[in-house]
Amino acid sequence: MQLKGISIDFDDRKTCALLPKLCLQWDEKYEELEDNAELLQYWEDGMQNILKTSKNIVSGNMGTKSIVYSAEEKTIKLIEESFKDLKLASIEYEDILRCENCIKYDYLDKNFKA
Repeated sequence: MQLKGISIDFDDRKTCALLPKLCLQWDEKYEELEDNAELLQYWEDGMQNILKTSKNIVSGNMGTKSIVYSAEEKTIKLIEESFKDLKLASIEYEDILRCENCIKYDYLDKNFKA
């Protein structure tokens, strides 16, 4: 099963190239990207917006990336709207098994309750 969504790598400076407005106040000489308050707030605001409407997501950390993916079209649209500066990507549901500290909607168990 294929999921669509976005990821933000809080350990890769290329993230600032994707979201330059969020990196204006960040000083790369003295701070780690994960200390960038604007970038963290962008992630938190987007996640809150999604979770107000849908729980049908897989969200958490895969290595240094924070992810949010879904297989539900309505939720995918919501992810796209919440993180409009980022391009949607695809991932196989089976690859999510490596996700650490994830909120997981079990697409394979139709009786799943979030």
